[in-house]
Amino acid sequence: MTGDNILIVAGEPSGDIHAAPVVHQLKRLNPGVSFWGTGGRLMRDAGVELLADIDDLAVMGFSDIPRLLPTLARLRKTIIRQIRARKTLLAVLVDYPGFNLNLARALKRLATPPQVLQYIAPQVWAWRANRIRKMRGAIDRLAVVFPFEVNIFQAEGIRVDFVGHPLLDELEGSLRKEVAPKPPMTPLLALLPGSRVQEVSRHLPVMTRAAELMRRELPELKVGVSRAPGLEESLYHAYLGSGDRIRLYSDSHELLADAAVAAVCSGTATLETALLGIPQVVVYRTSPLNYRIARSFIRLDNIALVNVVAGKRIVTELIQQDLKPERLAGELLTLIGDAGRRAEISESYRTVGGKLGKPGAAGRVAAIISEMMTTGKND
Repeated sequence: MTGDNILIVAGEPSGDIHAAPVVHQLKRLNPGVSFWGTGGRLMRDAGVELLADIDDLAVMGFSDIPRLLPTLARLRKTIIRQIRARKTLLAVLVDYPGFNLNLARALKRLATPPQVLQYIAPQVWAWRANRIRKMRGAIDRLAVVFPFEVNIFQAEGIRVDFVGHPLLDELEGSLRKEVAPKPPMTPLLALLPGSRVQEVSRHLPVMTRAAELMRRELPELKVGVSRAPGLEESLYHAYLGSGDRIRLYSDSHELLADAAVAAVCSGTATLETALLGIPQVVVYRTSPLNYRIARSFIRLDNIALVNVVAGKRIVTELIQQDLKPERLAGELLTLIGDAGRRAEISESYRTVGGKLGKPGAAGRVAAIISEMMTTGKND
């Protein structure tokens, strides 16, 4: 490969978190290579020249797409111009499938198309299976984070590698040997309301009201709230009240390490909570329009990743109208008081952890990229 620069595109906070370690690993393997693209603070700190920041790119639901379409169209054109000008021969696209799959197809129409690696696959097993058709011919290699995805994409003729889940690297050193411990005398309730402004505004009021109801039975209950990277503390303060039994944490790992139970916004955080061994209730609420559209596409009975990976419902999901403070409080109190239920969840968590591979995802992705750089081809 003659190009000495790599395009790397992330459009959400999670993509920034997962892409930055890959850049660090690649710099060790290929010190002379430079990186440019889109991302956030972590990628910038890793040395990526950013054309756009994730703060301007995050999409929250279907109803948010029209607002961002002009921005995304301009960004795609800018990337294509830069690909030509920089003679970039390798593109690494991290998650963010709505934008990245269309970008990959546009890149393959160039006179000198770059090789394309997609890191973290679209969840075609859950919804929008037709995305596989977009990937054929547009993606040269695919690095997936769930083992069951390998057969799905191989059957469609896509070269795929299972690299393990990056959460295992992020949590290395924090993982408990024994999960679901007996709740302490003064239990801590962990609240993880989400990583986006809209998620926090929809979930945190319900969560904090549930905590108030729980304190009627557990007066000494302490509450911790996880602040997502990139979100201002002021967003949370309106819902937190006052007193020494509530605390805002900037590190979700630290919060979960001391928690007895957790209420968790559906997403990767449910896997994080499971790996750290904390019994949880999964919640999600979006606008009625977004929910109706999503339900028309979703092919699974469960939406929480921890349940999807387990292959069955191991933790309760409270979605849309089912998410009420009273219901949430009741489910969490049951987890605190029912040792048998905690043990059942603990055993299922071990199964989930075993399905996520081993630490080292960033290194494996970097090795794939280095191979593509060396060979200049994908077979």
